[in-house]
Amino acid sequence: MDKKKEFVEAEVVENKGTSDFQKGLAVFFVILSTIYAVSPIDLATDAVPVVGWLDDIGFLAAATMNAIQQFTKDQNSLMVKILKYAKWLLVVATVIAALLLGGLLVAIIALVTHTAG
Repeated sequence: MDKKKEFVEAEVVENKGTSDFQKGLAVFFVILSTIYAVSPIDLATDAVPVVGWLDDIGFLAAATMNAIQQFTKDQNSLMVKILKYAKWLLVVATVIAALLLGGLLVAIIALVTHTAG
């Protein structure tokens, strides 16, 4: 009996990750969100301790998650896929929470000043 050995060629797919432009954009967003965090101009004012910091932390966390996603070598990894959806969920949740809490704060201040005046 003649046994033949078969060799199967595996196709090697080179995963280069993301482009330099996408990496640069990710760094730009981290810098921009850091400037936004220290800036007094916000969706929710920083004068209110928890509410004011919510949008700053949310945008900074989303930009950082984006940078991690872009700089990960294996773009097909589970971590990259999770970060992709988590960052957008965080951005949407941050905007909604900041607008709702900021709007609630403005309504309370308007009610108090209207009642007192």
